[in-house]
Amino acid sequence: MRIILALLTTIVLIPAGAAAQALQSQRAPSAAAQAANKHYAQGWSAVRAESWSDAAREFQAAIDNSPKFALAYYSLGRAEVGRRDFARAIAAYQKCKELYESSGAEGFTSQMDTRQRLNDRILEVQTAINQATTLTSSAKAGSQTQNLTVRELQAQLQRLEQARDRNTNVSLEATPVPFFVPMSLGAAYFRSGQFPEAEREYKAAIAANAASGETHNNLAVLYLTTGRYDDAEAEVKAAEKAGFRVNEALKGDIKKKKNGT
Repeated sequence: MRIILALLTTIVLIPAGAAAQALQSQRAPSAAAQAANKHYAQGWSAVRAESWSDAAREFQAAIDNSPKFALAYYSLGRAEVGRRDFARAIAAYQKCKELYESSGAEGFTSQMDTRQRLNDRILEVQTAINQATTLTSSAKAGSQTQNLTVRELQAQLQRLEQARDRNTNVSLEATPVPFFVPMSLGAAYFRSGQFPEAEREYKAAIAANAASGETHNNLAVLYLTTGRYDDAEAEVKAAEKAGFRVNEALKGDIKKKKNGT
């Protein structure tokens, strides 16, 4: 009887182990995605060191390995802003937006291909969360924007994991463009002197997340620059209501311009 029980236990364990291996393989990102995420992480290490050229090179390497890595384009834009190449930054941010906007329209020939892309995207967002969390806890960060960014990325991750974990009919749904993408694109436009484009992107960022005090603040600066002082004051109030600390000099400049002094 003991021998029979031992045999039965062995028979049960074999398929259980095989099932675990199958589940693990279903959740494994591709080799290209793993290589891309290593470059992505190294790029953010360079950002924290303000080594902008190194950061741009690493983010481009991430894109070369995984051309649909939306957040790598966003990060490349960040590095190009650091290098003060705003034209390249705008191009990178725009590509990031386009990838988010088309994220639900990718064509796949099989459920296996769909699941693989989900696994790759999950790894991308997990890596982005790790880097954003590191930046938030650093001495130079911890801002409201960084905290909102982490929360949005976590919400993305949850949606992707839920899609992956469905037993049948796995689908790749569209992911909304995170607020920090048009916010950063707006800032790059502003610094290029393209004010209508900057305003459009700032408003898109606020529509995506009205709690972004930094975006309200940036829009206030734009309104001040373009002579719309009442609108500037309204955006300052919105920024402060969202918990963002507005520079007193900005508020003073708006008041002076409004009063004609």
